[in-house]
Amino acid sequence: MKMSRLHLRLLMAALLSTSALAQSLPPPRIGDQPGFARVVLDLPKEATYQIEPLGAALRVTLPGQTVAPGLHFVSLPELAGYVLEQHENQAVLILLTPQGVTPRSGYKTMTLAALQGDGQRLVIDLSGAFVDTSPLPAFPEFRFIRSGGRRFSVVVDAGHGGPDPGALGPVAEKAVNLEVALRVRRFLQNAGVEVVLTRESDTAFSPDKRTDLAQRVALAEGKDLFVSIHANATVPARADGWCGLEVYYYSPDTTRPFFPSPVPLPPTPLDALEAVQPPPAQSPLDPGAQPSPEDLNPLPPQSLPSPTPQMDSLRRMELSRTLATRVLSYTLGATAAVNRGVRSANFYVIRYTSVPAILVEMGYLSHPIEGQNLRNPHYLDRIGYGIARGILEYLENDHPFK
Repeated sequence: MKMSRLHLRLLMAALLSTSALAQSLPPPRIGDQPGFARVVLDLPKEATYQIEPLGAALRVTLPGQTVAPGLHFVSLPELAGYVLEQHENQAVLILLTPQGVTPRSGYKTMTLAALQGDGQRLVIDLSGAFVDTSPLPAFPEFRFIRSGGRRFSVVVDAGHGGPDPGALGPVAEKAVNLEVALRVRRFLQNAGVEVVLTRESDTAFSPDKRTDLAQRVALAEGKDLFVSIHANATVPARADGWCGLEVYYYSPDTTRPFFPSPVPLPPTPLDALEAVQPPPAQSPLDPGAQPSPEDLNPLPPQSLPSPTPQMDSLRRMELSRTLATRVLSYTLGATAAVNRGVRSANFYVIRYTSVPAILVEMGYLSHPIEGQNLRNPHYLDRIGYGIARGILEYLENDHPFK
């Protein structure tokens, strides 16, 4: 019996459909690793792909491939889920990344041979701690335009020291704080700024924490601003997921964090800082963070009176917030780290200073990857440069002249 043309066409379509299904790619394999999520795509040997970071997602386009479309939830700190789409002759995988991806950060890729057969594996690792750790390029010297020959003076506080190690990770917090403080001093001095360090080695003013903090604050008298440098940590249950930069200023009332737009590298002066919709209100410390002596907000000891204010407290708070946005923006631009925002807090060293003051938390020593980043001298150069450049831009554009 002869087959009609219609029947022949239907049979051919069915065969093509069956062939396409047979060649459909298997769903990606997801692995939860310390500090990152791993996505593995099993591909034919001849397959090609394009990867495009989209901020909140990473898009992988696979020409000539077929997938079963669908939305899949994962709920890892680095991967909320993924979407598979079919667009005519190409498949698309969209990885939903809570910590974000950029061309410089958030993910790493590699291609490996298949475990069996002659195919290949596309491996995509996702983590907010994948940042720019390349050597810092040389930049033109910073020159003040509006200072009128005035020399600025800045206090840079390397948090902790001596008997107080601070947070612990691959390196003690007191050590990395000092490494970055020395870099900030070098960048600022090269720009003609006078810098006073609260410590230049593994020392403290006093084994008594209140006395030590009060004497650090006292160094700010008569200076232009005070910047305290710290590293963060959290409890083991959250260590894999928490990473990134945040900057604090003092405010009597805790406010929601806001997120200034990061600047490109090399940075250019900011004309404006755009605040985006903040997350729900949080306490000055994220729940579960390990409190340090600064977080306990001790009152000054009787023998060490509080500093005499040099400007209105509201004005000082406004200038501190501006300084914080400058420093965070330029440090994000230099490092491509996760933006945890500008936040207000009641820390001793930023509450009792008489000048604009901020506290920089430059990353989480407790994170398996970011803790290692904070041992990398190239990354510390980038943090130091970002902090210094933010200070210089503030002094040039925002600080009131006396």
